[in-house]
Amino acid sequence: MTVSEQFTVPRAVSFGVEQMKQIDACLDELEKNTGVTNAILTDITGQSVVCRGKINARDAEALAALIAGSHAASAEFGRVLGKTTPVVNLSHEAETYSIYSTNVADALILSVAFEKNVKLGMVRVFVERACQRLTEIVNELRSAPLDDEQVKLRIVDKDFDNFLEKEFAEITKPKK
Repeated sequence: MTVSEQFTVPRAVSFGVEQMKQIDACLDELEKNTGVTNAILTDITGQSVVCRGKINARDAEALAALIAGSHAASAEFGRVLGKTTPVVNLSHEAETYSIYSTNVADALILSVAFEKNVKLGMVRVFVERACQRLTEIVNELRSAPLDDEQVKLRIVDKDFDNFLEKEFAEITKPKK
């Protein structure tokens, strides 16, 4: 069994200019329909893809990592409890605001923050619509032919997997 079969290592997703335009349009519509104060789209590794709203770039990067970590922790909670269905949505409620985040095509996480006067049900409906559109964008990207750079990345991934396998074998070897 390889290390990648034992541990799921998320892969980053990269978008071209055209996909970023489509993502921006999708988030514009989401903001217009819901009045969310912040919207953050991250990949599942915690790298920020797009950040919108009243949050500075440094805080957005930290929040992106925390959001991805929260989703990973929730997935692990489920695994420990014997659940095979992954966690898709997370909701955090504070006194004056809420945060709602959802998994997008097992590649991205869309998170929105909104004030207490905005209804969670309405946010969920429009986030689901945005999620459907973002899933289409991700699936289009996945079905596109690989370019030379993507092929190089796959080779590096295989090399990295081999490296992890050797290191894992070394650290789990019984001590003499």
